[in-house]
Amino acid sequence: MAYDDDTAIVLWPEYFDSNLSRRQGRRLPVSKCVKDPSLDMIAKGAIILGLEYRIDEGKSYPSDWTSKKGCVRVEKGKMKKTEIIPRIGEILVKNGA
Repeated sequence: MAYDDDTAIVLWPEYFDSNLSRRQGRRLPVSKCVKDPSLDMIAKGAIILGLEYRIDEGKSYPSDWTSKKGCVRVEKGKMKKTEIIPRIGEILVKNGA
């Protein structure tokens, strides 16, 4: 399935940041997270999973609107968001990001 901006899954760096608590936006156990993940690191995880993506810089995570870290949008269809997030987390940890 090709990338479609209307149905894309949004991945925020906060999902993978071991410096944050679950309340602050982390979605995975600390063991599957890295410190200060970048958009490029998340995009490389999407590439490894074979997903098309687009990087949106300057976007704010909804619960932290003052921080403009951006997000990565990945195609929907091959996997659910709940499957993509842990797999990208594992890739980030494995690659020493």
